[in-house]
Amino acid sequence: MRRFLARAGMLLAIAGVSFTPMAQAAAAPAAKPSQPVNSKPDAVVAVAASGKNAYFPDLVRLRGGSLFAAYREGVGHVGMDGKLLSVTSADGGRTWSAPRPLLDTPFDDRDPKLTVTDRGTLFVTYFEIDWRTSPAISRGTSVIRSDDGGRTWTAPKKIDTAMTGPSNESDSGYWLGWAASHGAIVATGGGALLAPLYGTLPHDKWQRASVVRSTDGGRTWRGETVIAARPGIHFQEPVLTVLRDGQLVALIRTNTGIAYLSRSPDGGAHWTEPQPTRIPASSHHLLTTAEGSVLLTYGDVSGRFSPAPGRPTVGRLLDRPKGTFDEGKDVLLYDVGTPGAPVFDQANPSSAEIRPGRFLTLTYDLGRHAVVGVYSTAGRYR
Repeated sequence: MRRFLARAGMLLAIAGVSFTPMAQAAAAPAAKPSQPVNSKPDAVVAVAASGKNAYFPDLVRLRGGSLFAAYREGVGHVGMDGKLLSVTSADGGRTWSAPRPLLDTPFDDRDPKLTVTDRGTLFVTYFEIDWRTSPAISRGTSVIRSDDGGRTWTAPKKIDTAMTGPSNESDSGYWLGWAASHGAIVATGGGALLAPLYGTLPHDKWQRASVVRSTDGGRTWRGETVIAARPGIHFQEPVLTVLRDGQLVALIRTNTGIAYLSRSPDGGAHWTEPQPTRIPASSHHLLTTAEGSVLLTYGDVSGRFSPAPGRPTVGRLLDRPKGTFDEGKDVLLYDVGTPGAPVFDQANPSSAEIRPGRFLTLTYDLGRHAVVGVYSTAGRYR
């Protein structure tokens, strides 16, 4: 078991994901599950091809009301066969199209994250890993863009960052000097786009979080601002949302087992010192709702909701997002609950507001080899 955990930790670290045994990562005392395990989805969004699994879904609502989702397909959590696929729904997520190819490079294509602007432009960010060498090589984070609802796409454009560069140092089985993405691009009030990144400098093993700016509609990405960097803490998977008054919020996963919170009042030019929350969030998602609340969905690593080690999908509606994120009721949305499944590998949720106060949250289920969806309403969180 120890050998398995070490191997799993190395593989997930190479992919830009922290892996911490549950006893160490728990941010709150483990308790008996307070809600029944929910392992029956409301919708099956996409089923992987034979012998494959579906991972890391992301979801947006397009201007006309249809839904667009993207996910990674591969044999395992990491591997050179990783590719990106997309599906659409015209009925609020009850039924979905057949999967369509989105991106398939010779490398492991990972973590597609979606943004749709007020003008209808659709962006996908993703990153690539080359596993053929040891240490493994990160090939950075790229963006593709569609102006026709995802039917056609531009060529990939790399995001410039100080975190990528040659290095003769490695850590946890990968070369330093890499950058990855988990949060989607956001648009600021001034018309700029911000892409959140995380990774390491070529000579510093401690992971940091930053944003890179585009002022030309996503055609070029320059001008990086650090959100969080501190020796002793890995700041990972920063996720951004824009509040109703224009304030930017970044919630950042860490290797401590709890998320850190930072804010920017000036469109991402400056950020407050990241502060720890009590949220045991892993691979989380933020959605500013029509009424101005923020729906936080995340993989919970505390052991509060699942009788076995895992990352069940949990939601929390933040009615006062300018205050502390520690307020609000946590609701169990989905747990794999499949005997024999690798239950720690789940969550990575993403949500869209189908209509005011009604949400669809996607996650993945390795027992079903599928991306699945769960509905919730604002009242359920209150």
